[in-house]
Formats: sequence, C-alpha cells, structure tokens
Amino acid sequence: MANISTYLQKILSAIYGEEVRGSIHDALAAMNVESSNAMQFASTAKDSAQASAANAQRSANTATQKAGEATASADAAKVSETNAKSSETVAVQKAGEATTAAAGAKASEIAAENSATLATQKADEAEDSKNAAALSEAEAKAAEERAKEIKKDVQALGDQAEADKDAAEASRLAAEAARDAAALSEANALSSANTALTAKAGADVAKDDAQAAALEAKTSKSAAEKAKDDAQAAKEAAETSEQEASDSADDAATSALSAKQYSGKPPKPQDGTWWIWDAEKQAYVDSGIGCELVGPIGIGIADIQLTKGDHTPGTTDIYTVTLTDDTSYNISVYNGRNGTGAGDVLGIWFDLVIPAAGWVNGQITIADSRLLALATHTYFLRADEASREEFLDCNVQPKDITTTGFITFTNDTDPTTDLTVNLVRFELSANGTT
Repeated sequence: MANISTYLQKILSAIYGEEVRGSIHDALAAMNVESSNAMQFASTAKDSAQASAANAQRSANTATQKAGEATASADAAKVSETNAKSSETVAVQKAGEATTAAAGAKASEIAAENSATLATQKADEAEDSKNAAALSEAEAKAAEERAKEIKKDVQALGDQAEADKDAAEASRLAAEAARDAAALSEANALSSANTALTAKAGADVAKDDAQAAALEAKTSKSAAEKAKDDAQAAKEAAETSEQEASDSADDAATSALSAKQYSGKPPKPQDGTWWIWDAEKQAYVDSGIGCELVGPIGIGIADIQLTKGDHTPGTTDIYTVTLTDDTSYNISVYNGRNGTGAGDVLGIWFDLVIPAAGWVNGQITIADSRLLALATHTYFLRADEASREEFLDCNVQPKDITTTGFITFTNDTDPTTDLTVNLVRFELSANGTT
C-alpha cells in the first residue's frame, strides 16, 4: 500500500504553485495505482472463488450420482440376497422331498424283495404240495386247492410286487427330479450369491467413490470459502484504498487551497511582530516573533556629483556615485528634448464591475465610455482587494481594447460573485517627440 504520509508531507512542504500541483498529482496517481491494483486483485479473487464454487458444485453432483448408484447397487444386492435365500429354501425343501422319495423307494424295494422271497417260498410250498398230492388224491385236491390259494396269493404278491416296483420307479424318478431341482437351486443360489457379492463390491466401490467425491466437494467448498474470504478481504482493501484515496484527495485539495491562500498571504510586520495568515480562521494572527531585527551594516551612498555634462538636450551627463565604503562608480544619464511642461503624461483611475450573471461560455464584455481604443492610450488593470482571490481562482483575463467603449474578459471558471477591477488609463501626448 502506498505510503500516503510521504505524499502528504510533500504537499505540505510545497511552496510554489508548480510544486503544489506536482505533489497533488503524485499523491493522486499513487492512490489511483493502489486502487487499481486492489480492484484487479479483488476481481481475480472473485473469479477464483466462482471457479472453486463451480468445481465444488460439480463434485457435489458427482457425489450425489455416486451415492445414488451405491443405493441402487445396495438394493440390487438385497434383492439378490433375498432370491438366494428363497432358492436355498426351495433347494432344502426339494432335498427333503428327494430324501423322503428315496426312503419311500428304498422301502418299496425292500417290500418287493420281501414279496419276491415270499412268492418263492409259496412256490416251494406249492411244489411240495404238488408232490404231496401224488401221495393221495385227497391230499392232492387239498394240495390243489392249496396251490390255487397259493397261486392267488402269489398272483396278489406279484401284483403287489409290480405295484411296489412301479412305486419304487416313480420314487426313483421323483428323487432324481428332486436331485436335479436341488442342483439347479444350488446353482441358482451360487449365482445369486456371486451376484450379491458383485453387487456388494460395486456398492463398496460406489461408496468409496461417494466418500472421495464428498471429500473433494468438502475440499472444494473450503477452497471456495477461502477464495470468498480472500475476495471479501480484497474488496475491503479496495474500499479502504478508495476511501484513503478520497481522503487523500480531500486532504490534498485542502492543502492545495491552504497553500494557495498562504502563497497570496505572506507574513507581514505589525505592531513590532510578524503576523501570519491562518487558513482556518481566515485571518492574520500574531506569531509572537519580533520583526524589529537589527541586520548587518550595509553599504550606502555617501555622495553623487556631476562630473561631466551640462544637461544639454540630446547629450549625456556623467555622474560619479561615492559609497560609504569609499568606493565609487559612474552612471550615464541621457538628456531628452525639453517638453512643454505639465501634461506630458495624463492618466485617470476608475473601477469596472463584472457581474457574475453576465458570463456566457467563459466570456463577458463590459461597456464603459472611458475605454478608448487609441494608440496614444494604454491601460493597467488589477483586481480589487475584495475580488482578488476569486479573480485569480477563476483565472479571469482581459483582452486588448479594440473597440472604443468595450472591454472583453475570459475565464476558466465562471465566478459566483460580482468582481471589481481597478483600471488606470494613461494618455501620452506628442511632447518630447523628435
């Protein structure tokens, strides 16, 4: 930041108008550069904050998307897990049914074997009965009847064995179907478990991505907040610099005004002391410093004698000047042609009032019959004491009198009050011309 005190000191220490203007210009230029740099830094910080905020928003959107994907993957994993459990339950059920069917088949097989054994046994008994029939007819008939009964029993047992065989075959087929269903259910369960594991792995990856995105969003948010704070600090610094520049400009303007007042109000001796101008009080105040100082003894004129010449018109007289330190030197005085006496130079003094309301485009023309546009007349003009400050501030300037009865003035700034100017008109006669 610019050291404003240095520029203020230069303004306060400036004496001449050029120094005052230069000091004010340097101070304002430094403040302008400082404000421009601060505003540029604020703008850069603002752009950085906006970019960080955009990155944070994108990271947040990515995190939201990854979180959604993770949720979907988790839901799919739950569905797959449920299907796996259902398949496992069906497989267990089918396995139970297969076990039951196998047990039934085994029982039917045992029953068929028992029936076959019994049938063999009955056949043996029939053969024995047939043999016994040979012993006696009665026994034969009895044996025949017995054989018929045994035959019926054997037929019944054969039918039962066939039925048991069919039941065993059906049980075997049911057991194989249950086994195949159990294998399929096991494969489905394994596939569902693999799908669940894949979904779980995807959910873990999505979770990790979501956490990374959340961390990046948090980091971007922190960066955005820091950039925002930097931008706010830069803005405050710019505002402070701008305010300091404004204050400096005001101080410089005040200092310039005071310097201008001081330049037109030099110290003056009064009542034995030096009186200096006070810009705040707008009046001279007593400094208390005595002005009756005794300086070093100077050299004065002790004598002047005409050493050559007799004042004849058109000739030159020589005068010898003797000083108090006993040194001397000569001066030449040309004797002009004699005139007619009084009236060689005639002059009048008069005032003109310049009305504040008469200015148009920085110009005004005043009419007065005493203004003569003649080669034998010349004019001296100054501002009246009461109007001098504003006259100088507005840079009021007179133009040459080219038309009798009129004089034109110009300015840089229109005065706010009427101005009074004092004019002396000199008239030169033809006396003394050759």
